[in-house]
Amino acid sequence: MPAEFKSLLRARYPLIWLSTVEEDRAVRFACEAASAQGDAAAGWSLTHGLHDIPGPITPGSQKDPFALLEYIRGQDRRCVWVLKDMPSLVGGRDPDVPLARALKDTAALLKTRGSCIVCLGPSGGIPAVLHGAAAFHHLSLPELDEHAEQLGNIARQLALPLAPEIRDQLALACLGLTLDQAENIWARVRAEGGRFTLDDLKQVIHEKARIVRGSGHLQFVDSVPMDTVGGLHELKRWLTRRRLGFSPEARALGLPFPRGVLLVGVQGCGKSLVAKAVAGAWQQPLLRMDVGALMEGLVGASESNLRRALSLAERVSPCVLWVDEIEKALGGSDGSLDGGTSLRMLGTLLTWMQEKTKPVFLLATANQIDGLPPELLRKGRFDEIFFVDLPGDEQRREIWRVHLEARARASGDGELLSRVDIGSLVALSDGYSGAEIAAAVIEGAFDALAGKRQPSGSEFATALSASPPLSRTRAESIEALRSWARERARRAG
Repeated sequence: MPAEFKSLLRARYPLIWLSTVEEDRAVRFACEAASAQGDAAAGWSLTHGLHDIPGPITPGSQKDPFALLEYIRGQDRRCVWVLKDMPSLVGGRDPDVPLARALKDTAALLKTRGSCIVCLGPSGGIPAVLHGAAAFHHLSLPELDEHAEQLGNIARQLALPLAPEIRDQLALACLGLTLDQAENIWARVRAEGGRFTLDDLKQVIHEKARIVRGSGHLQFVDSVPMDTVGGLHELKRWLTRRRLGFSPEARALGLPFPRGVLLVGVQGCGKSLVAKAVAGAWQQPLLRMDVGALMEGLVGASESNLRRALSLAERVSPCVLWVDEIEKALGGSDGSLDGGTSLRMLGTLLTWMQEKTKPVFLLATANQIDGLPPELLRKGRFDEIFFVDLPGDEQRREIWRVHLEARARASGDGELLSRVDIGSLVALSDGYSGAEIAAAVIEGAFDALAGKRQPSGSEFATALSASPPLSRTRAESIEALRSWARERARRAG
């Protein structure tokens, strides 16, 4: 049971305004608290009226809310009264002021008797007429232990083996879901022949993607395998170790969840691809946040959109939150051109980064470091800052292999690699980025198609020579970036 809600009930607050979409879970908590204190518990709704809980819910009396409150005022027993529909009656667009007054008077009387009223509603704060009389509490979504307990119970009912470490990983993936949503996922897993293994994580990710797609503030992005990223071995090793931060062993040692990483580097060198690959390797949802799309003209609207986006990311956590080219959204502005909106949004993001406790791994990319505010780069915002440089010889060899193998699979040309001298292409592509190499593979394939022949190394070499790399056209800016990174960032490759 959430500690704050338990504390309010134990202190016998006469009126608790509980915001939650999980009625059954809230009722269970209220019953547990009442039982622990030796009190009775009763429930009420517009459809069923008043009934004792626990016990079967059958249509009862006092369906009228005024009659209900009059009945409660006439009871001497100590009781936790759980009222499901009262917030919608009292706090809607057209609030019932007389009913709110009756509720306030009832709560004042219960204060002398040690009873309390818990009003359950899906959202919204305390109505103005009840300010000072009610204590507000937002019931947080289920914690790890609740999901683990539910999953263990389901596995026992189905007589399925479930190792504790697998149970904990599946439960961790369910954070951000209600117990009902999780139960539906496991019902679907079982219906499709799943046996509660790590292969079933994709069903959890699918459900979280559905939640994200309905929000409008974040974009769900499909992940890719890590072996699609050529080179960057130091970054890959670091990410492999950081994945352990989500494990039960890390929790037992008191280690925090990984906070995030900033990838700074040359355009086209795989920073965005890494974001997609991390989510795939960690088997977590990948959410892309376009900060520019959150901007609105009304004062305060942009910051509100950002807070909602961050709140949604926390809800579906653990997840990877990807902010691409963060310097274009939050850097290079003193706020004078947009009425201070960019500065306020930066402040909102920095505060969240510093204080977040949910397992949201922030992966930000930047092509220009001089556009980023220094507050974003100080220690504690990110776990690490990596510099992604142009690929060296071995990394280019791996990049060529990855893209040529992908082309061979797509075309069904099993002999492609045998016709290509990768060594000569590695030498010819010195100074080229991974994106430029990928473009050369596509261009070479089109040249071969136009000539009605199978592609070979000559087409790819011709495509390279026809397009000068960014390292030549913007040599000065790339060297300035390298100079900054020598003392301020770790090398990714």
